[in-house]
This record gives sequence, structure tokens and C-alpha cells, in this order.
Amino acid sequence: MRCLEAGGHVEVHRRPVGRTYTQQRAHPRFWPPRYDRRLTACTGKDDCPGCTAGDRPSTYFTADVVAMFIEHYGSLIEGDRQLWRATAHGWHLYPVPLPRPADDYRTYEVEITELCVRRALTAEEHAQAEQRAQAFIRPYADAIRAALRGR
Repeated sequence: MRCLEAGGHVEVHRRPVGRTYTQQRAHPRFWPPRYDRRLTACTGKDDCPGCTAGDRPSTYFTADVVAMFIEHYGSLIEGDRQLWRATAHGWHLYPVPLPRPADDYRTYEVEITELCVRRALTAEEHAQAEQRAQAFIRPYADAIRAALRGR
């Protein structure tokens, strides 16, 4: 951006650095769903929460699975107990959606470090700026093309 500004290709407006403002992000319509991962030993019965969620039990045990059980259950004793239960029918790691109110906006404090604004151009100014920008970029694009051809 600084090279384009020095060449007169764009006009940059800077805002005061260090000022903060509050911004609301994530409109409710576009939020990605939030999930929690649940780890359970399969009971082998109809009321098993993992089987009910549609997850097929895994009977594959590695050191990573053992570490996951210990981390998920918080203690070596409880993790070992659940891991022992899982040897009978397997284990589940399945996503569970978390509820979120539709009007739950998240606000963030944003600090301005540098803000650049592109000014509106007339059609003639836009064409001139496009030509200057292409002339600025052309040597770099040619060098990249030559390097790719040389492979």
C-alpha cells in the first residue's frame, strides 16, 4: 500500500492511531453454529446419547484417545474409569449444538492502528489509475511468469 501511495496510484487517508471504538460483530442471521464436543463411553443400549446423536461408536484406541479421555474427564481416575467402560462397546465423540439467543450480539473494543480509505474516482481517473496500477504490477507479474516457465 505504501509503494502504491508513493507512486501516486492511490490516495490514503490515515485516522488517529491509538483511538478505540466499540463495534458489534456477527449479525444473528450469519452466525456459524456453535458446538460443544462430547466424549462418552457407548453403553450399547438404545438410550446411549452418542448413538442417539447418530455417531457410530469407535473401538479404535491409541495414545491420543487415552489422552483425550483424560483431558475431557479432568482426572486420571475418572478418565481411566470411562476408558475402561468404553472397551465394552466403544466410545463416541460427537458435536452437540449449544443454544444461543437470536439477539446475542458480541461487542469488541477495536483499536485503530491505521485506516486507509480509497477515494471515489471519476471514470477517467479510474481508467488512468488502472493503467498506472497495471504498469506498476507488470514487471512483477512478468518475473513470476518467467519463473514458472523455467520450472
